[in-house]
Amino acid sequence: MRIFTPFRWLALLLAVGSFSAARASHIRGGDISFASVASTTTGVPRYHVVVRKFEEMGGPVGTTPSVTLNIISNLSPCGGFGTTGQNITLPRTTAADGPPAMCTSTATTGLYRAVLFETDVDLPAGQWRLSTWDGARISTIQNINNPAGTYLYIEAFLDNTVTTQDASPQFESILQPQLSTTALAQHSFSAFDADGDSLRYESMLALANCGQSVSGTMATQFHLNFGSGAFEPMVSSSSTQGHFSTVVRVSEYRKAAANRWVLIGSVMRDQTYLLMPSTNQPPTFTTMQVNGGAAQALGPAIAVRAGQTVSVLLQATDPDAGQALRFASEAPKVVPGLSLTRVGATNSEQLTWQVPATLPPGRYCIAVGVLDNGCPYNASEERTLTFIVGSTALATRARATATDVYPVPFREQVQFTTAPNQAVILVDALGREVARLTSAPTGLVRWLPAASLPAGLYLARAASSGQPLARLLRAE
Repeated sequence: MRIFTPFRWLALLLAVGSFSAARASHIRGGDISFASVASTTTGVPRYHVVVRKFEEMGGPVGTTPSVTLNIISNLSPCGGFGTTGQNITLPRTTAADGPPAMCTSTATTGLYRAVLFETDVDLPAGQWRLSTWDGARISTIQNINNPAGTYLYIEAFLDNTVTTQDASPQFESILQPQLSTTALAQHSFSAFDADGDSLRYESMLALANCGQSVSGTMATQFHLNFGSGAFEPMVSSSSTQGHFSTVVRVSEYRKAAANRWVLIGSVMRDQTYLLMPSTNQPPTFTTMQVNGGAAQALGPAIAVRAGQTVSVLLQATDPDAGQALRFASEAPKVVPGLSLTRVGATNSEQLTWQVPATLPPGRYCIAVGVLDNGCPYNASEERTLTFIVGSTALATRARATATDVYPVPFREQVQFTTAPNQAVILVDALGREVARLTSAPTGLVRWLPAASLPAGLYLARAASSGQPLARLLRAE
């Protein structure tokens, strides 16, 4: 662990610019996504591939006209960067600045930008790994050994033997937060899947050559919610300062023949957050009002039907007097039919979602963010709103019956919602009790079975009546 005195912290900030110039260390992270497009060769599926890189504003972004995408069979050995498989050049198409830094009432440019590189590619039925790399990872990352000498490697996985039509999960935020060491706030890795596939989030070490884990450690200040992608602080403050790498993989599962759930693809996001000493406290969302209803805390899932319009009024506040708040989200660029509108001069934002009539039933998460105008960096919070798209409104369901089991299937943990403060018994397929739990005041039940518990079907029952609540399928 590296502890920075105020003098060393100032030296670190001043050094970032010189490192960028001397070593071209300007890459904060990135991700790869894909989506089916019309085929141009009979019988061969075609996909639009997008590589996104987060680059420092002071870096040589204008001199990066393209990236190389390496495509190999998932079963093929990797012999190094670009030495196996097919190498395709993706031209740079657009660059979008991150949320601009605001200091009191003066707007400045953002600290980084998201640069996109795009192309279309044919991929015959098979299992494919798409990857790219860059040797200009920023040099001030604290949890990667020798970050300036470590390649940034990002990848996506596609199995189009099950189905040739697939749009990968799309991350809904490009915010790379600047956090005060005295007040950590929630952020989001939530992704939207247009096909309604079941998504599972997992934290992982950063990757380098051929997808091998880098020499380093996982960042310990935050916990990733495996069901929603919410990035939740584990502690309220941290004595450690500097940039930290955090990497999240989102895997998508689809129901196939014989009611089996199969992995059809995955994407990963590599990005950084900055911990710095500051008295600026982050803003926070306080309440939401769904379709004009009573104000309530953020958290409960919002039930909606395909083809319906839902409105959510979000209100935020800041503990620092006199600071101006603004809202930011990339979700409207990702989620069809979604819009976010500031409500007058108040600290309120109106989320309106015209749910597409063709959207498959399932769980969908939407990330919304609020930022202040504190100095020298803006503090922020991102929250993840969960929508359950189905044919039955949540309010009409029996309160004693569990809903929203997620993920399906599961490995390390699973969660569902039932009546508040309800005693729950979990049994295996032979009816043998394996666990006893109690739902939270919100009705949430989260089960983390022992690693030794075998894969298979488990049932959740109400302890008082034995009434079945949920079917939980644990994968290998």
